[in-house]
Amino acid sequence: MDADKNHRLQVLVFKTNIKFKKDQKRIEPVLNGNRRIRRWNIDRGDRDKVLRIECGLLPPAAIIDLITQAGYYCEELPD
Repeated sequence: MDADKNHRLQVLVFKTNIKFKKDQKRIEPVLNGNRRIRRWNIDRGDRDKVLRIECGLLPPAAIIDLITQAGYYCEELPD
């Protein structure tokens, strides 16, 4: 049996204002410090500066709080 089947994963997608590499470096410890976040990336080339997060069960509001506390805008994008 696959071990990942015991851990539900979800992909959350957000619109942000994380434009520059320095901004990405600023939120890196915030996102890497959350044990439920498995992987994340930011498409800074996209007009919405899309943040994609692969994580265990985690409410989108928790991610929004993390990003806004770091000083950035964050809004969940619909599927």
